[in-house]
Amino acid sequence: MSESSYQILIEKLDQFIRKYYKNRMIRGLMYGSSLLFIFFLAVTIPEYFGEFGVGGRTFLFWTFTAAAAYISVRFFMIPIFKLLRLGQLISHDQAALIIGKHFLDVKDKLLNTLQLKEVANHGGGSLVDAAITQRIEELRPIPFTSAVDFGENRKYIKYVAPPLAVILVILFAAPSVFTESTERLVRHAEEIERIAPYSIAILNDDLSVPENDDFLLEVDLDGDVVPNKLYLVLAGQQFKEYPTGSPFLRRWLLFSRVHIGNPSCSASTQLFVVAGLPRLHKVERRANP
Repeated sequence: MSESSYQILIEKLDQFIRKYYKNRMIRGLMYGSSLLFIFFLAVTIPEYFGEFGVGGRTFLFWTFTAAAAYISVRFFMIPIFKLLRLGQLISHDQAALIIGKHFLDVKDKLLNTLQLKEVANHGGGSLVDAAITQRIEELRPIPFTSAVDFGENRKYIKYVAPPLAVILVILFAAPSVFTESTERLVRHAEEIERIAPYSIAILNDDLSVPENDDFLLEVDLDGDVVPNKLYLVLAGQQFKEYPTGSPFLRRWLLFSRVHIGNPSCSASTQLFVVAGLPRLHKVERRANP
């Protein structure tokens, strides 16, 4: 038996093993990417519409983090380590069994050749050597690497395409679904107020008024949705909207008999200062629908 011929056989098996793990890596990328896309949609879309509190966002954040870590290790890192021949690999005997399932002419011939080599290493005699040489010659023209077909991975595109298509559509049609929800999830431990669907702009040039006089605050609303009614709450006192005849755009709110003090506020989204002469009077208020 020629040792060089047997070594060529082993090298062909090693080439098959490398291609085998390269195929596993490609398949893992497709499976893993599909799962990551699905998990990403499963946490960002509910958060965007639900705007959960700290508890809900913390649960979603760590659920996605744990899932992403597992998927990355299971489907990305392990196949890459195997491809780099790190860790435990399939043996030549296991590779022979896999190859035998793809080539009818090989069947158990390749595995038997490896087993006979083990016998020969323990003094099997000339008959064993002759049998090994004959089988190696029969196996020489067979391309072991052809047992792995990268093209078979195309059937796994169906798992990646749907969630990827959804992500791309949302990115182009409504990117805020991802940007806003992702920011809230990253800041999951913080209390975050809901973003109003409209903005309020103060139109008054002068926010000063003599003490005990009335003050008319003029504001402008802008947004896809605006409140039908507008009012402020200051120290338990509610300042109602002043009738204007324009229910959706410009509004006026009347502060009766502004006085100097330091009132508490129920909430604030808009900061403005009303100066009650001769001293400064600060008012912080939220405009609520």
